[in-house]
Amino acid sequence: MKGIYVHIPFCTRKCKYCDFASYAGKMRLADAYIDALENEAHIYRGAEADTVFVGGGTPSLLSAERIKRVCKICFENFNIADNYEFTMEINPGTIDDDKIRAMLSGGVNRASVGVQSFCGAELNAIGRIHDAETAYNTVYALSKNGFSNINIDIMTGLPSQSMESLKETLTVAVSLPVTHISAYSLIIEDGTEMEREYSSGKIILPDEDTDREMYAYTSDFLAKHGFSRYEISNFAKEGFECAHNIKYWTGEEYIGLGAAAHSYDGNARYSNSIGIEEYISDNKRDVIYLSEKDKISEFMITGLRMEKGISADDFYRLFGKNIEDIFGNELNKFINMNLIRYKNGLYSLTPRGIDVSNSVLCEFV
Repeated sequence: MKGIYVHIPFCTRKCKYCDFASYAGKMRLADAYIDALENEAHIYRGAEADTVFVGGGTPSLLSAERIKRVCKICFENFNIADNYEFTMEINPGTIDDDKIRAMLSGGVNRASVGVQSFCGAELNAIGRIHDAETAYNTVYALSKNGFSNINIDIMTGLPSQSMESLKETLTVAVSLPVTHISAYSLIIEDGTEMEREYSSGKIILPDEDTDREMYAYTSDFLAKHGFSRYEISNFAKEGFECAHNIKYWTGEEYIGLGAAAHSYDGNARYSNSIGIEEYISDNKRDVIYLSEKDKISEFMITGLRMEKGISADDFYRLFGKNIEDIFGNELNKFINMNLIRYKNGLYSLTPRGIDVSNSVLCEFV
């Protein structure tokens, strides 16, 4: 079954590190935008899906009634499996009990909260609109109202972040009623406010060795508290891995609705118009057709991000070729360097390989 992604591009204020298609000050377009979402969903009417992910931007900026309408569009246009996963992203400071109840009544059964840090100075440095207390209270409000599957995002490598402040954030994180934690290292993206501040020397980031130390500590700490790593940046309690994101990492098909959303049908990728106004008035999709080489590279790059790695049998089933005939030299090199391990037909990154994963994965492009 397919995954459905719905992009809600509205936000209160652009975070300093964000290069996503998100726009502040345009909530006046919300109803017209949801009309356009409904029109696009009609194109795929009847498609079978078992995951839905509403991301942004800030979906929780929508009113309770608009949240219900977005949910209704999904269930009316797609054949959603009984055992579905339906995630909605939430930013602390933009949610209340009415919106939470609208999510639950609309069919949302997984919440993802953009916490990033429980240190006020770090939140200010990256331009978040909330403080630590608001983030803490948001998670408990979700739990109190009936959510039993909650993810929080946290970030490492932040301006002014230290090992001590990271430990504080992680300690608070595992004390909360959450089932999943995504832990990402800050990436300075071109054209963002943070890139300008970094280039001018206004902010100083932890060096590479410290960032790796932070990642290693995060992985060990979360494991000790029941969160197993199943992808480089994602940790879950048993049975609570994000089914929707796993589709991306394992090459399954998905449908993207909304401005800047992407779709994948197994042979090509489709991308919608980036701007809200353009999407509403005349959405024009760009298409990139994938060659077999493209598909093989993506299989390797995304699959190796998973803790279990990639299967030689799956490779042969998908491409009719032995993985060793295509990448034998690269795999053997990394095995000898203790960056990749091979066991029971599976190739996966070692802990050392995860530390230098970008360099390893580039070899399979």
